[in-house]
Amino acid sequence: MKTKHVFVPALDAGEIIPFTVKKIENVQDSIRLQEVAKEKLVEFINKLEKEFHEGIYYLGFDEIGGKFYERFMFEKGGFLEIMVEAPVAINAHFIEEEKAKKFCIALKKTLKGMLPKNKVSEMFTNSIDVETDNQDSLTYKKWETIKGIRD
Repeated sequence: MKTKHVFVPALDAGEIIPFTVKKIENVQDSIRLQEVAKEKLVEFINKLEKEFHEGIYYLGFDEIGGKFYERFMFEKGGFLEIMVEAPVAINAHFIEEEKAKKFCIALKKTLKGMLPKNKVSEMFTNSIDVETDNQDSLTYKKWETIKGIRD
């Protein structure tokens, strides 16, 4: 079977994305913070949809290995998954490189409008780029390693 996979990964190692879900022991505070994070995620998706000039549709969430993924589908092909636990990992998947490039530009512009204006935000947005299967992708194992460094 012939396949082609182009993707746009982003890992918020600085934990500056406003919809980051952090673990908190107090259940009431945790629920409140998760609600705020969900509102910020919806705001992010709405802004991203306007920058990308294509419909983005919510598919739901999954819990895999204790990690929570919010999943979205693009109107004209491709999908987006966001692991909302700190550090947030965003991965958009496409079969067309031009569409991935267009998404990458929209993602950077959306994030620049939402994040604080500082060097950490600049380094984060500058690290986002289009990648192919021939390159090293952001895998769950790599995410666990990076998360382990910061814990």
